Amino acid sequence: MHWFYFATGLIYSFGILGFAITSFAEVERRAGGLALLVTLVFSVSWFGIGMLLPAATAGLAIAAWATILLLIVILAIPVGNPAPLEINPTKTERFDERNIMFGRAELKPGTTQYETYYRDLNAGMQEADDHIRAMPELGAPGSLYYNELDSPYMVSIFEFIEKFRHLADTEAPSGEPPKITPVETTRRLKGFARYLGALDARVTRLRPYHVYSHAGRHLHNWGQELSVTHKYALVFSVEMHPRMVHTAPLLPPATESAAEYMRAANIAICLANYIKNLGYPARAHIDGNYHVLTTAIAHDAGLGELGRLGLIITPSHGPRVRTAVVTTDIPLIEDQPINIGVQHFCEICKKCADNCPSQSIEIGNKKPVRGVNKWQSRMESCYQYWRRVGTDCSLCLAVCPYSKPDTFYHRILRFFINRNALARRVAFHMDDLLYGRKPRHFDKPGWFS
Repeated sequence: MHWFYFATGLIYSFGILGFAITSFAEVERRAGGLALLVTLVFSVSWFGIGMLLPAATAGLAIAAWATILLLIVILAIPVGNPAPLEINPTKTERFDERNIMFGRAELKPGTTQYETYYRDLNAGMQEADDHIRAMPELGAPGSLYYNELDSPYMVSIFEFIEKFRHLADTEAPSGEPPKITPVETTRRLKGFARYLGALDARVTRLRPYHVYSHAGRHLHNWGQELSVTHKYALVFSVEMHPRMVHTAPLLPPATESAAEYMRAANIAICLANYIKNLGYPARAHIDGNYHVLTTAIAHDAGLGELGRLGLIITPSHGPRVRTAVVTTDIPLIEDQPINIGVQHFCEICKKCADNCPSQSIEIGNKKPVRGVNKWQSRMESCYQYWRRVGTDCSLCLAVCPYSKPDTFYHRILRFFINRNALARRVAFHMDDLLYGRKPRHFDKPGWFS
């Protein structure tokens, strides 16, 4: 057996075995088991052929490497990226926060806000919203997955966030700002964000459609006209732990979501205060205290692409992130939107829509929505399911192929699917084969139950 043939077999075998070990570490037993089977079949076949046909081994090894290199070249060619998300700036409309489900759920019959909303803004949804309001609150007794010891994890975190939401509005800056260039401020703010725990941070110029037209999340300022006059928005992401997300739709993802909103809020408030201490105005936009649409800002800043499930798909962690924003006048360098093939992959995948228990995710084609051609999820049926089960579900995050952990093998695959249409189709079928079309529910962490 030629030494080159033997070395090739070892490299191939250990490469596949490495994927198997990585998959088992990710608790992906199906993928790990299939990879082990392939390792065994390949190793027996390859070395068996080498023993039976020793004279041909050098040529077979060269053919194997040539095949792999050809596939790499074919799948790495940057072709097939469709047009990015279509946004028509002349038709974009500002969104009214009073229309989001979290705000509507806060309206109480008999209050002025309740009467105004269903009389002047959305009369057709009164009966459906009343039905949702009559259901148990998230994390409250009466929901499907309520547990007297588990549910308070999420509730406790959100209660804590509520106590410091007011800190999103920083004090007015005082003193003369130091002499600093936009390049320097951008480098410092992005670096500070990452130091505090952010995965990535990006900048865009603040546009009118980024800002809610009216406040609607809480009753104390309900209906107030909003106008953020800052020039820039810095948006960043924080990671949701994959093991927590993959217990969806049980309680751990809701706890993880709350924990990352808390982490993002801490980072955003620290960033806003740092900017204030440099002598510039700034405001943090955090859970329960947004004046801006974080998803729209994240897209325009290039933090990720908007996917079928209505969330930002980031290059390294998919939708398995939470985001927050800081708006400011401090001079910054703008980033640009990215095109990593999400629009194409979401067209062919549809795994989130197929597995959505409330059928809230659009399974058909995109539609124009306030000047943006996108897939529009139905927030009413989604939120109703949340209230019924007592969690924020997160099944769409768990099944999304982009949500895989940011490990060596997944990074290699992401390199190809970000560039090549054929690679995306291959990855789509491989994901179904290795991980299945339906979600596999992981066990809760030991400390959780």
